[in-house]
Amino acid sequence: MNRHLDLTTSADIAARVIDDSSSGGKTISSLQRTDHALVMDCDIRAGYSWPYCTLVFELGRPPQGVDLSAYDTVSVRSTSQGPEQDQQLRLFLLNYNAAYSNVSHPESAKVQELVYVPAAHPLLSAKLSQFTVSSWWSAAHPVSVERAGTEFDNIVAVQVATGGNVAPGRHVITVDQIQFSGKLVSPATFRLWVIGTWLIGGLAYLAVYAVGAKRTLDETRFGKASLERLNAELQLETVHLRDVAKRDPLTGALNRYGLRDELSKAAQKGDAQFFPLSLVYVDIDHFKRINDLHGHDVGDRVLKEVSDVISNAIQRDDIFSRWGGEEFLLIFPGTAPADARAIAERLRRAISSRPWPDGLQVTGSFGVSKAVAGEDLVDGIKRADEAMYLAKTNGRDRVELILGGPQYASLPSLDADMSEFASSEFVSQPDEL
Repeated sequence: MNRHLDLTTSADIAARVIDDSSSGGKTISSLQRTDHALVMDCDIRAGYSWPYCTLVFELGRPPQGVDLSAYDTVSVRSTSQGPEQDQQLRLFLLNYNAAYSNVSHPESAKVQELVYVPAAHPLLSAKLSQFTVSSWWSAAHPVSVERAGTEFDNIVAVQVATGGNVAPGRHVITVDQIQFSGKLVSPATFRLWVIGTWLIGGLAYLAVYAVGAKRTLDETRFGKASLERLNAELQLETVHLRDVAKRDPLTGALNRYGLRDELSKAAQKGDAQFFPLSLVYVDIDHFKRINDLHGHDVGDRVLKEVSDVISNAIQRDDIFSRWGGEEFLLIFPGTAPADARAIAERLRRAISSRPWPDGLQVTGSFGVSKAVAGEDLVDGIKRADEAMYLAKTNGRDRVELILGGPQYASLPSLDADMSEFASSEFVSQPDEL
């Protein structure tokens, strides 16, 4: 019961090559189709900031693409020859969404990428969930938080490109196969069928049992007690299923649905208890390098242990969620920015000083911000995200604070006298952590 879409063998899917010459570069490229493969010959030449050569499979013409959300795996059989010791390739999936894309600007289609080394993965088999939105695309095309993640429901092109820092010289890239695979019936739908069948069977059983219990209810109390226990177990199972749907299965942290519910509960206590509200955005440094060098199993373990460090160090009323990929979001109701930064610093130290598997050195960049009553919480999250990127820019493994407004504002060192800080205004100064 599997479905497949093979780009290299489909006569309906056009393939072509593009390079940096269209942007003023000097790269020369060509494409040759053999009986079993596509061969892209690229003469990468200096002259453009980021020289590249890309094999493009056109699945549709914007705004119309192909829905690949029913597929969960992509398999790529390829080789790459060139001047680099470990030739890298980038696999791009371009999704068109009218909410942020424009037919007149092809670059506005969301770029989602997966980087791999063909020599290490002659036959790459990757989950679509392993793709991430390219950071350079996100920086050039800001979108709402709701649309910040990956999307595969309207793919207009699939691309195989040279690496991000490709060396000048001749690169010969051969693509034998690009195939998408998935179930005819999605796992989620299958689970719903199983749960639905189980519920119908349970309800049918309860109905039959109730008929028999009604006849014997006057003769024995045991039948009534058994029925009550069964109903209680069904209610507990329903609560368990609801709670599972609100948490990230890998880390156990809240997902965005769970975060929304927890924020709604916290907001019901009133502004007096909800504000001041501080936000901490956490990003694991060089996480892509961990996945590339040590594999996704080690990467998943790092995500799980970072989540454990954070969840074990915060209070019950604090809200902790996995925001996406290697990013986490902490929300501290009723907490001033100075206190939130102190918490973030303790978490940073706990992560960097922890013994990690395979001799890894894992660190995190933290961005701290605040939100005030009457403000859209998304704006506060964006400021925390900006503070995190400021921490990245300033060297990673650090904590930065942005309070809002047109100027950045940073708190003094956590080793400074906090009573002196409480009586002074926030001013921009270097981070001493």
